[in-house]
Amino acid sequence: MNNISKNLLLALSVVCVIALIVFCIQLIVLNRGVEPKEQGSVVAGGPPQQGNEEPDGNEPADGDANTDGAIDTPDEQQTPRQPPQGTRRTIMVSDNSRLVIYAQEELFDYDIGDIDWWFTYKGEGNAALGISFEFITFQGMAAHAESFLNSYAGGEEAIFSGEEAIRGSSLRGYHVTTQRGGETFEAWLYPMIGSDISLAFVINYSNDQQRDALYEVLSSMDMEIIE
Repeated sequence: MNNISKNLLLALSVVCVIALIVFCIQLIVLNRGVEPKEQGSVVAGGPPQQGNEEPDGNEPADGDANTDGAIDTPDEQQTPRQPPQGTRRTIMVSDNSRLVIYAQEELFDYDIGDIDWWFTYKGEGNAALGISFEFITFQGMAAHAESFLNSYAGGEEAIFSGEEAIRGSSLRGYHVTTQRGGETFEAWLYPMIGSDISLAFVINYSNDQQRDALYEVLSSMDMEIIE
């Protein structure tokens, strides 16, 4: 091989070595600063790794979470009955039960009739609570309650509103109301079990003060069973 060929081959070898060195340097630069991937990481746009899924049964049940961040609380309980105010009275309504009722003596006079009981308001105006027995059966309640109060009060046509708690007391009665000359009359008919007689509670008043005082007496009522 002549000298020219040897020089060309040497030059070519040098060029190849230089190209290889440059390639290695570029490869090192490109890989510099790239952190190795952690096991279990999620690639953007790809499916989640199995290790990141919530275990079965850990998802919140429908209705457990409130979307606005508020905590669900139970419904508010009804306000308990306040201790009754006034003097305790008892009225025998059957052989084994008696009505218990409270009224403040500074507000009401208490009178006992043959088959009725009266709490008469002492303040200005005409207001009272009357308790009596009436021959009105449970079956005839809706038909006779209105005529009962109309004949009792002599007012406009009475309105029957059905069964309800008697002003927050433990007793429930069938309510009817009417008016006469600016005076309001209300009645609750309480059917006696096993009898054709109902216990009637009738009030009359002409202003809010009288009404509130009468409502307080009604709310104190309870029925006691005598052993």
